[in-house]
Amino acid sequence: MVRGLLTATLLCLVLAVAGGKTVLHLGMSPVLTGSMRPSFAPGDAIVTRPVPVSQLRPGQVVVFVPPGHQAAYAHRIVSIGGTPSRPILTTKGDANPAPDHWRVALSSATVPQVVGSLPKVGYPLVWLREPQWRAGVIGLLGLLMTAVLTRSVLQSQPRPHSGRPAHAL
Repeated sequence: MVRGLLTATLLCLVLAVAGGKTVLHLGMSPVLTGSMRPSFAPGDAIVTRPVPVSQLRPGQVVVFVPPGHQAAYAHRIVSIGGTPSRPILTTKGDANPAPDHWRVALSSATVPQVVGSLPKVGYPLVWLREPQWRAGVIGLLGLLMTAVLTRSVLQSQPRPHSGRPAHAL
C-alpha cells in the first residue's frame, strides 16, 4: 500500500511539473545567491512565467542574463527606460544596498517573471545540473522501474504444479 501511494505521488508530481511547464508555461530555477533575501534564499527554487516586456513595471522580479555574464539573475526592477518594445531595465537585489551596475536591454518579446518560490526545492535542481548526479538519478529510476515491473510480472504468473498427479474420482 505504501509503495502504491509513493508511486502515485511521484506520478502526480511528474504530471504536475510537465503540465505546469507545457500548459501554463511555467519555469523553475534554483536560487544560487542571497542577493534577493528575504524574498527568497539560496537553495530555494523560483517559479517563473513569461510576460510581455511591454507589461513590465518597477517592483516586479524578472530573470535575465546581465551584460557580460553567462548566468541568469533574478532581481527586482527599479526603473525602466528605453521603449515599451525594447526596455532597458535598472535592477537591484533586495539584499543589495544599491542598484546593479549594469543596465539590462531586453530584445525578446517576453521575459520570465518570478511568480513564486519553493523553499529548499532548488538544491535538487542544482544537483541535477551536474552530469554525475543526473546519471545517478536516471540510473536509480531505471532500477526502481525494473524492480517494480519484475515483481509485477512474477506475481502475475501462475504457480507451477507440485508434480503430484491429480486424484481421479
